[in-house]
Amino acid sequence: MADPRILILSNRDPEEAVDEPPLLQRVGSGRLRIGREDGSAVAAESVLATLAATPGVRVAHRPVLRPNEVLAAIGDHRPDVIFNLCEALDGDSRHEVMCAWLLSGLDLPFTGSDHVALRSCLHKAEANRILARAGVRVPQTVRVEGPDHLPEVVFPVIVKPEREDGSTGIDRGSVVHDRAALRDQVAAVVAQCRQPVVVQRYVHGRELSVSLLGWPVPRVLPPGEIAFQGLPEGHPHVVTYEAKWRPETAASIGTPAVAAVLRPLELRRVVAIGRRAFEVLGLRDYGRVDVRLDERGTPYVIDVNPNCDLSPDAGFARAAARAGLSYADFIWEILRSALGRGARRGDLLRARGRAPAHAARGRAAASSAARGGLAAAPEAP
Repeated sequence: MADPRILILSNRDPEEAVDEPPLLQRVGSGRLRIGREDGSAVAAESVLATLAATPGVRVAHRPVLRPNEVLAAIGDHRPDVIFNLCEALDGDSRHEVMCAWLLSGLDLPFTGSDHVALRSCLHKAEANRILARAGVRVPQTVRVEGPDHLPEVVFPVIVKPEREDGSTGIDRGSVVHDRAALRDQVAAVVAQCRQPVVVQRYVHGRELSVSLLGWPVPRVLPPGEIAFQGLPEGHPHVVTYEAKWRPETAASIGTPAVAAVLRPLELRRVVAIGRRAFEVLGLRDYGRVDVRLDERGTPYVIDVNPNCDLSPDAGFARAAARAGLSYADFIWEILRSALGRGARRGDLLRARGRAPAHAARGRAAASSAARGGLAAAPEAP
């Protein structure tokens, strides 16, 4: 039975010419071509190398910038499954949703969360409302258009851009303790990020990350923690943009990621709230839920990250390693989840007498994987 055709989609640098060849492409044990990097290049290179290491597996990588490039890539490669690493279209992270929406409309199995979950998590205030309605504990959060529309809040609060991730818009002034500072920070973030902000009650306490892996029932990987130690005087206990992306800075050195050490009751509470947030917002395959513990040890969900960074040195890979999984282990587990959805969809359509050709291919690929066709793909314990 034929091995699956896998297409990796990632962001293309807006400065890269449209007619340049794909950033990376490899088939089986073929030669590797390396071009200009883009925002998701590190993860894409690593995923490509992992999948291509399996003998006979046909995998290609296409960086895309616009929706028509997504469709062109699919037409060129005719994949059975998409490994979706596309975090933006047209250079705008808000359009991450569009790529998943296009793939859903084509009935192609793809890795990661669907467009509904991506959209809900993109809008932080909306995500908090959904979680709160489902009984998931979140800090009080208000969406604010600008400095002239400030709400009445109980200080301290943290100011975040409404539609960004990767700590964009977060700096040492993000936690504010009075109304004047709140006005200044809201004005600064709106000007910098050109979008509304959320003003959220600041929970001063331990910050934990809960990573989940798998579909249809995800498992929780051992939690990590940000160890706030050695930060400059007056620096709030938050992971700023500088801390996340500039490793030589004091903010980064003072916020190392470590394995979380939790008492049994704390661990149960943290795992439960992370799993519940993942399920309520409809995430699938993989994702990360950020949790804060207040002074009494009560957990609050402060952020939910679908399709989080899959680079080998990122937090998700570290969480997988704590569970005894290699990088290849969890990459293949993510891919098998998508193949499994393709098989289920194909079975349903065939029962109704309208299965498309690619659904049959997806089912064949999934059956091949289940029967050992992906022989070099390591099984998770």
